[in-house]
Amino acid sequence: MRFKLILEFDGTRYSGWQQQADAKSVQGALLAAASTVLPGQSLDLQGCGRTDAGVHGLRYPAHLEATTDLTPGALAERLNDLLPADINVLAAEPVHPRFHARHTCLGRSYLYQIALRRTAFCRRYVYWRREPLAASRMAAAAGLLAGMHDFAAFTDRRALKKKSAKVFVNKAEIAAAGDDLILFRIVGSHFLWKMIRNIVGVLIEIGAGRMDLRDLEGLLAGQGKLPAGLLAPPSGLFLEAAFYDEESFEEFLASEPLRPLFF
Repeated sequence: MRFKLILEFDGTRYSGWQQQADAKSVQGALLAAASTVLPGQSLDLQGCGRTDAGVHGLRYPAHLEATTDLTPGALAERLNDLLPADINVLAAEPVHPRFHARHTCLGRSYLYQIALRRTAFCRRYVYWRREPLAASRMAAAAGLLAGMHDFAAFTDRRALKKKSAKVFVNKAEIAAAGDDLILFRIVGSHFLWKMIRNIVGVLIEIGAGRMDLRDLEGLLAGQGKLPAGLLAPPSGLFLEAAFYDEESFEEFLASEPLRPLFF
């Protein structure tokens, strides 16, 4: 049987989703738990995409293929009994054998939180900036990201050897949540390595007045190079949702409000 799992995880202690021989990963922790619950099997566990070290998951889809008589609810419960406290299976459901968490995914939404004050409780889930930022300028810049663009300037060139730098962004938006938090959401079919964190770095520079809209337009047009040192940390970044049917995808794009997390 193939099961769709919806996960939430605090990525602080992990090297990302992808299993690695010499580092802790979310996939590795889940496989270890599944191997105990379903012993003696060659398990297939795939996620909806890789995440950078330290990035979090709010509703991260994965699929698990295994032979079991357990109900989906019992499977989720047994996995949660063995998983570390910072990884949790929210739901499990049987899916078609051709369902693939990554290959059949239509779109993904990421959320980034920028704190404008020091916080004792949420430091693992925000990027704290001491300087004032103009959310209105950042929102105008985010609006330029929608559509098909070449994001080569926003990723490592080594990541482009086998893939195009062109990405279609369905939506990008900025919202201020009171005086202490700025939220950034970006929704698209897929994203390049470190692309979102580099975009956040540019938006912060625009909000601080050190860059303007023309600079972003130039980067999207392949003119110039991204200044060094702008990569935002992973702490503020969450994979918010992934979509497998057009209806839920369109509904999210049309109506899902930007809301702060853990702040």
